[in-house]
Amino acid sequence: MKAIILAAGVGKRLQTITDQRPKCLIQVSGKTLLERTLTALSAVGVKEAVIVIGYRGDMIVEEIGERCGTVAVRYIRNEQYEKGAILSLWSARNEFDADLLIMDADVLFPVRLLQRLVQSRHANCFLLDASSENTGEEQMLLTRAGRVLTIIRGGAGDYDLVGESVGFLKVARDAAPLLCSILDDCVAQGRDTIEHEEAYPVFLAQHHVGFERVDDLPWTEIDFPHDLEHAERDILPDIERLDALDLATNSA
Repeated sequence: MKAIILAAGVGKRLQTITDQRPKCLIQVSGKTLLERTLTALSAVGVKEAVIVIGYRGDMIVEEIGERCGTVAVRYIRNEQYEKGAILSLWSARNEFDADLLIMDADVLFPVRLLQRLVQSRHANCFLLDASSENTGEEQMLLTRAGRVLTIIRGGAGDYDLVGESVGFLKVARDAAPLLCSILDDCVAQGRDTIEHEEAYPVFLAQHHVGFERVDDLPWTEIDFPHDLEHAERDILPDIERLDALDLATNSA
């Protein structure tokens, strides 16, 4: 399994911080979001991560280098990072030759959350939090009969379950070429200013994608300054408690 981490964006909503550094290098209690993500990947046994960089990408390379723990790290540059995030995922299309974890780089989460995705019985799988408030900003997963039917920002409706996407998608090796083809079509059609999630509904219509619920786990996406305050004050203590518990259990 290979992780593709999307870390090319400018992070304009955190401009007071991202004027100085890319969002993935924001520190939460002295450790960057990206380092935390790579440490979690190492903990669940993923050995390879491809980081798509763009804005201040050299800072990321200098900070992370070629290895973090047991994870070997490579980089792909998205030179058009000021356009849509779809170009970041499309830039990594040559990496679609394995089971994939496609991950946003601005999420703070415990190892247990990622483990739930990696170990899911679903070969293709999202993480879904049905407890999240839908303010219209969130990418919402709309499901029926255990299958994700679509993903849309602020989406709602008559579905079995609706919940926020954590920003991680597991894609099986045999399904990856279809996703790659869909990305190619979007870019060829000039749809290069859209978010990568806007390409997913076509994939979901053609391939069964399940989900794992994470309502019981602490996590947050960091988009605004108040998200960072919330992460440090409210989310990180619970994450550290869970990670310490899991580490102790695994060591016993």
